[in-house]
Amino acid sequence: MELRPASGIGFHGHLSITSVDSDWFYDQDRTDALTMMNPPDSVISDRMEGDNVVTTNGTTVLVNSIIWSGIQDQASNLGVTTPTYLTPLWGAVGSGAGTVSASDTLLFSELGRVTVGAGASVPATPTLPAQFTWLFYFPNPTTTWTITEAGVFANGTSSNATVATAGTLMDHWAFTPTVTVPTTDTAILQATFILTGM
Repeated sequence: MELRPASGIGFHGHLSITSVDSDWFYDQDRTDALTMMNPPDSVISDRMEGDNVVTTNGTTVLVNSIIWSGIQDQASNLGVTTPTYLTPLWGAVGSGAGTVSASDTLLFSELGRVTVGAGASVPATPTLPAQFTWLFYFPNPTTTWTITEAGVFANGTSSNATVATAGTLMDHWAFTPTVTVPTTDTAILQATFILTGM
């Protein structure tokens, strides 16, 4: 069987970084993704959002995890011994600069990373694509952060030293102007992935 790209199928990502007042943040139910994705304007001190580059390795790990979810109940009968998961899932922000590429494996200069804090999905309709969103909550920085990039790592760890310990970079976004997160704020990274089909 020859595999060819399907026309009308698309997968892309959209990231946002929001710096919010920590008092508001810690008063919320952080598992309530809808509230955390839509903080009131009065608690936002800075925000940036935009489309990002989904990496080649990120697409591969996502497809492999979908394959695993479809065969895991029959894996032993099929001779498949290695499961593929996206977890542990980490969100990362950085202060580096450069040209983002689908071949990226690390952020340019990572400031910090945290595990996923919440997730939500929107089902497809005849006129709207399916979406899923992961939220990552960064604690107050000890010094003011100037954020210029962000990404999500599948199969990650708390270390960002090398590709081997960082996990698989699924998407990467570099942006200007920057987002400033003072020591009195908390940063929320919202990573939304959109799947379109016809």
